[in-house]
Amino acid sequence: MTSKGQVTVPADIRRKLGLKPGESVRFKLVRNNRVVLEKNDWKQRLDELHKKTAEHLKKHNIKSLSDEELDSAINHAAEQAAIARYQRGLEP
Repeated sequence: MTSKGQVTVPADIRRKLGLKPGESVRFKLVRNNRVVLEKNDWKQRLDELHKKTAEHLKKHNIKSLSDEELDSAINHAAEQAAIARYQRGLEP
């Protein structure tokens, strides 16, 4: 390990994990002070999250918002928060 805490992953492990230069990895501490190195595949985890969210919405018969509806809801909430902050500023 370098003084900056960087470690070198052996070539055979990089190949088995499909790691390329610039990709990130995760270190997980498990039982008996063992460390597990995993490819930090955030895209795969994001896809899994989208799938689980879609399943939840379908199961509970919840209609998802369109991008326009979501933008409108966010803007409305921001406007309401700004009005509330302004009104609090007027209080004696």
